[in-house]
Amino acid sequence: MTPEQINEEAAAIWLADRCARLAENLLKHRPDEFSAPGELDPRLKSWARLLSGGVSQNLILTGPVGSGKTWAIWRAAEEAVRSGYDKLVIITSAAQLRRIIAPATADPHEFERYCAAGLLAIDDLGSFRLSEWDLDHLGELIDIRWSWHRPTAVSSNVSKLKDLLGPRISSRLQHGALVVETTGTDRRRQP
Repeated sequence: MTPEQINEEAAAIWLADRCARLAENLLKHRPDEFSAPGELDPRLKSWARLLSGGVSQNLILTGPVGSGKTWAIWRAAEEAVRSGYDKLVIITSAAQLRRIIAPATADPHEFERYCAAGLLAIDDLGSFRLSEWDLDHLGELIDIRWSWHRPTAVSSNVSKLKDLLGPRISSRLQHGALVVETTGTDRRRQP
């Protein structure tokens, strides 16, 4: 074996180990409700594999309440990591993000971590009214991530992000993004 082959093999082993640890960490923090089995939309599988290949593309999931958007974000992130995506993945709810940027409880260190994450997924954007303060800080977060080509995934019950977030934030989120609209009835409702 040549030194180059040894280096390539060592790099492959290191990456596989890192991805396994990242997947384990991601799954450790995934709420039980989102561990249910199911088939991930092929478009989301392709998006996840693009991420692992180094392509930075945002993801926007919209659809009615209970149509599986949160489950899909967790599963797509898992697919990306298992396919070789080796950067930090943060999945947060819009409510958790709001607590990080709210005036009384703002956490600049956590905000910076969200800015620097390899993949940031914000679930349920639009599930509550966004104040001007919220929009200012969300705009800063999205602008930083967009400028550095860091992928951001967003799920929302609102399909017209421009109406929810304004033209500047929605433009940056939608720039080159994969947009997937989920369909179906509320999975949480009993027949």
